[in-house]
Amino acid sequence: MSGFHSSLPQRLKAQSPQPNHLPGDFIDDRAKIKEGRMNTTQAVARTGFGNVGLTFSQLNLTAESQLLRQKIKQLRQSSKVPQEVILHIENHLNAISQEPNLMKQWSHYELAYEGFISAGSSEDLLGVVLSLRSRTELLDSKAQEIWSKQKLGEIEDEVRKGAANGTVREEIASLARAIYECGSRFVRNSGLQSSVLKQAIFLNAITSVAAIGFLLFFQLKHIGPESAWHTLLIGCLGASGASLHATIQLYQSQLEVDDLKVQPAMLLFRAVLGAILALIVTLFLRLRVIDFPYLHTGPADSTPFAPAALYVFAFVSGLAEPVLFGALNNLVRRGMNHQEARPTVVEQQEENT
Repeated sequence: MSGFHSSLPQRLKAQSPQPNHLPGDFIDDRAKIKEGRMNTTQAVARTGFGNVGLTFSQLNLTAESQLLRQKIKQLRQSSKVPQEVILHIENHLNAISQEPNLMKQWSHYELAYEGFISAGSSEDLLGVVLSLRSRTELLDSKAQEIWSKQKLGEIEDEVRKGAANGTVREEIASLARAIYECGSRFVRNSGLQSSVLKQAIFLNAITSVAAIGFLLFFQLKHIGPESAWHTLLIGCLGASGASLHATIQLYQSQLEVDDLKVQPAMLLFRAVLGAILALIVTLFLRLRVIDFPYLHTGPADSTPFAPAALYVFAFVSGLAEPVLFGALNNLVRRGMNHQEARPTVVEQQEENT
């Protein structure tokens, strides 16, 4: 163990920045986990990924930092750990107060925590392992394959036996780092999805207010059913239906960062597609290929469709936009797969030779 501790200063010095140096690029500290998706306050309390606001995260960071400082003070008094190792851990803890960004503060704490894992006593290490095991639900599917229950049980057994050598400690530090990184990605994705969801709700509000405004205007001005002004209201209702369905789908889905970045443009495209689809459906009804006599303002042969009927068809057409959107996606995918399956000219020549 003394040989392992003697190598700690060089290893920590290579990975530990000075207090004024910030490790990596992290997300904005205002990112929050959407309520109801995962209670990461309980899953990873020490990383500050809480869904109850930044105030709790800041208080949690302060408490965890103070607890870690007490542990480091005990290590200093025991004289079993090189002072240079303790100094590097304290440098990260001191950097927390100098960094205004909350996520970067947690980054410094994480580095200090990994240093403590390498230098802590067997009793402290057992507490770390038990704490990490209670937070493995935050790991993604790939990480859970590596850190299976069997693997975690083996690590815990080694720690309980007092056989936690340098390899075991490095595995525990890697587990802590994996939980922190998965939590970072989860917060980033949740924050970005929350922002996109707000834009989708704003788009719904605009189309709904526009539709209500046009409807009130038509009622006040007594616009007749033959007026071309109804086209604007039909388009708004179609866009409102499409954006409403897209918003519900977005709320129920878990998308990656690359997909979330294109969602604002995709939402606008789907709203426009819903408006176009509503106009096409209403124009098709006016051709009377399929007629509904009871939806006319008077005799079916001589009167047009009632505006209210066209409005209902327009909104339903917007809601049905995902059917057309999904069909277009399938056509594009089939075309791409067909192109990938077709052999190139060079491949054909090689086969012929």
